[in-house]
Amino acid sequence: MAYFTEAQAQSSSLESCRKEFTDGDFAYWVLRVSGSDGQYHQFVDHELASNATLTSIKSKLIGHLTGSEYYVAPTPPVISGSDSYVPSVGSKLG
Repeated sequence: MAYFTEAQAQSSSLESCRKEFTDGDFAYWVLRVSGSDGQYHQFVDHELASNATLTSIKSKLIGHLTGSEYYVAPTPPVISGSDSYVPSVGSKLG
């Protein structure tokens, strides 16, 4: 079963197209879409050429969105933090 209909895919918006390189050689595209479902979707495409046109990228994204075998759920980032200079909290800046 397809994730999006053709009309839903065409109503989605391109957010970013990023070329990834390994040791200086083109490896794949990372494509991000703001879906018509209100969610962000990310695809890693190893088939598009490094000189792919915007038209071919959009066409490929429609294929990704309408073909469930291509859908890759984005991995949520691991975010961590730590407090710094805790003893100075509340001290005057000047």
